[in-house]
Amino acid sequence: MFFKKISNFILDLFFPKKCLGCGKNGTYICQSCLDKIEIAKNNKCPFCEKITPSGLICQKCREKYGLDRLIWAIPYFNPLIKNLIKNFKYNYVKELAVPLGQILIKSLKPFEFELSEENFIIAPIPLHRRRLRERDFNQAELLGENVANYFSIPLENNVLKRKKFTPPQAKIKDYKTRKENLKDIFEINPKFVKKCVDVNQNLLKDKIIILVDDVATTGATLSEAAKVLKKAGAKEVWGLVVAKG
Repeated sequence: MFFKKISNFILDLFFPKKCLGCGKNGTYICQSCLDKIEIAKNNKCPFCEKITPSGLICQKCREKYGLDRLIWAIPYFNPLIKNLIKNFKYNYVKELAVPLGQILIKSLKPFEFELSEENFIIAPIPLHRRRLRERDFNQAELLGENVANYFSIPLENNVLKRKKFTPPQAKIKDYKTRKENLKDIFEINPKFVKKCVDVNQNLLKDKIIILVDDVATTGATLSEAAKVLKKAGAKEVWGLVVAKG
């Protein structure tokens, strides 16, 4: 991580920050470019493309994939978004969590009335500890913090745990291989189980869990996580991602 910081310092020194949208100096995305980003309407089931309102998963796909709703802000083929996420995840630009978090907040705004109820929990998709050491932060956690703070929803970083290390989903193009790559990958985190035992209460029971991640491609990661949460007592599981593609 020390070498990563030195590398970032050198990059900042010789390649000053410029807005990835318009080239303005001093920022990776200026407010003007951020404000121009249009949020998707989410009017189709992401799995079968049946017309559904407000990101709802159709009944058939809900039973198959475990997710009840998927809210995504922008198509991943949008070059600006693709560039922002790439810099956030793979060039370790943590500060991009703020503008990307603002995009998530914007996409969740239509649900603000529902979110005022007390039965929601924000749960970021976890990284394997090996990947976390490589990156030094979980991008989903940083995004989740922004959303949780804005809507005053409890944030639980330790609900889920990755049981095994797997290749990045982005490098796997085939859906069946992606699905196999993630099979049985998640479990309820023992730390969260202990928390439930300590208060003598299943803290997932009858809750609506909002799973936060940066990108959903096939939805396989969110689906695997949702199935585990449903088995543990969650009433509903929503996915919330910056981009879908």
